[in-house]
Amino acid sequence: MPISREELISILAEADPVGLIAAGGTHDEYAAEADEILKLRGVPQLTEITGVFAVSFSEPGACSREKARWIAEEMVRRAG
Repeated sequence: MPISREELISILAEADPVGLIAAGGTHDEYAAEADEILKLRGVPQLTEITGVFAVSFSEPGACSREKARWIAEEMVRRAG
């Protein structure tokens, strides 16, 4: 069962890769990134996740590999 858009937005908000939630942003601050990740086939690779954030925020290190790994693992766990 694939993960829902809402669940992925929640995962990204928890991970808060670029600190938008910590800075007072709304829960859905990462909706655009969730949409891009959902377009990927299968379980996203770490480089694909970090790439989505690099493009979205015009910053290569916007999402660390550690956060990307956690995001991918949570996607698998919650899709369960």
